[in-house]
Amino acid sequence: MLNRRYVVALGDGAAVESVLYRGDSLCVSSQVGCAVGCPFCASGANGLARNLELDELVGQVEAVDAALADRGQGAALGVRRVTVSGVGEPLHNPAVVPFIEWCRARATPASITTSGGPLRRLRDWLGDDAPPHNGISVSIHAGTESTRARTVPRGPALDPLFELLRERVGALSGARRRKLALAYLLLADLNDDDAEIDAFLARATPLGLKIHLYRYNPVPTSNQRQTDDARYEATFERMRARGLDVRRSSQARIEDNGGCGTLVALRGRAG
Repeated sequence: MLNRRYVVALGDGAAVESVLYRGDSLCVSSQVGCAVGCPFCASGANGLARNLELDELVGQVEAVDAALADRGQGAALGVRRVTVSGVGEPLHNPAVVPFIEWCRARATPASITTSGGPLRRLRDWLGDDAPPHNGISVSIHAGTESTRARTVPRGPALDPLFELLRERVGALSGARRRKLALAYLLLADLNDDDAEIDAFLARATPLGLKIHLYRYNPVPTSNQRQTDDARYEATFERMRARGLDVRRSSQARIEDNGGCGTLVALRGRAG
């Protein structure tokens, strides 16, 4: 396996999971639970308990660094990159901003994955005074508003989200634009038919951003099924035919041991 999964205990008895990809890239959690309510994701299956504090965000990196040091890997293969893509919605937690600044101070590039809301905070992250991030991936998972409401129930609707993206992408430099991507998680019989994909492409193609086409990792908290290999590849080619830079899921992203949507949080005494 390419991943190593860690349970990080918090002071109130709660715990969150982090996962180390490829030996040096750490996916950290930003909340105990999640309020967005995506039905296919284990991370928010029990709702939201609370935001993590800055020291708890930092603590995930330090705990994994310490674990690697114990294995004799600390200096050579410590945490080199961070992504706030685990349990929780990063834009719901103001402590993520100073955490990204902390990562920069230790020369560790840090990125986030977000459902896009609140839009006022996404605007800040895409603005001239944005936190010093190394990338933002916006989870879309739909082409129509009705499907978006099913896949990302408490995220922003597509129309205002794409209106903001159109406004901001045009103002970004080429280097900053390359740090922005749209994510589409393919879900059987939910968002994987041609009409839904074409509706997504009608919104996404004018932006010219990278597309991350993710495979689904089944989780015990959901009855959602994977799209089969043939459909996944056909969708990949359909997107590429529009001239887009489409990236398939890496092996690390589809492993059961910490792949997309599989991380969980345990509530503490206050939860």
